[in-house]
Amino acid sequence: MTASNPALRVAKLRKSYLTQTGDVVSAITDLSFSLERGERIAILGPSGCGKSSCLRILAGLDRDFYGTIEWGGEGHKEDRTRLRSATVFQGDSTLPWMSVDKNIGIGMSGLRIDSASMRTRIDKYRDLVGLRDFAKAYPHELSGGMRQRVAIARALATEPLLLLMDEPLAALDAQTRLVMQTELYRIWAKTESTIVYVTHDIDEALSLCDRLLVMTARPGRAKAFIESPFSRDVPPLARRRDPVFGRMQNQIWELVADEVGQTLIAEAAP
Repeated sequence: MTASNPALRVAKLRKSYLTQTGDVVSAITDLSFSLERGERIAILGPSGCGKSSCLRILAGLDRDFYGTIEWGGEGHKEDRTRLRSATVFQGDSTLPWMSVDKNIGIGMSGLRIDSASMRTRIDKYRDLVGLRDFAKAYPHELSGGMRQRVAIARALATEPLLLLMDEPLAALDAQTRLVMQTELYRIWAKTESTIVYVTHDIDEALSLCDRLLVMTARPGRAKAFIESPFSRDVPPLARRRDPVFGRMQNQIWELVADEVGQTLIAEAAP
């Protein structure tokens, strides 16, 4: 799928690492994809295939790579009222000495917005993630799911061109994870965010995203792009009840399992 006027275009992305023994390890090779505005793409693949490396590059946290990354949208470089990208990580990233509101607000500290606009955004996104009654609460007073909602609100408050999510629900228990999937679906519908979502969870990817990118074993490259069979108005639980969901799950698992097997073979080789 190639977007005619993409929000993001990645072309021939390559990333290598130098190990402590002096060896050069290729993490990503010739990875290309694009996203339309408002599209939600999930990146799946075996451990070590470069999913998180790709996300770090898109987040601007790693500038040592080859290839091109083109950002769509006129004037985005001059718009200092929003971030080009914001990331929600797997681990708890709330600051324990700050209240919910201050945790959300700190993400906007580098933006050129006045205090009234910052206050408006804090209120808007705190309420959007369901934490209206916890504005003054501290992280130790919140559940794991609530702390992750704070992280999501903090990212959304920067109103980024691209929202990056790196296994954001992986640390939650199974029940909370299902609840948060439904919440993410609701929040994304409200914000119309453009999203790159890294996960190991095939069910989660199918429940939330429009398109799935399955990567090969290291060095990671695109093995398959799979369009979701579900329309945007079908929520996660309804998708899971559809017989198509199970068939898609099996299809994707076969693709991923083949790459996991290649990884195990490579690791076992002398």
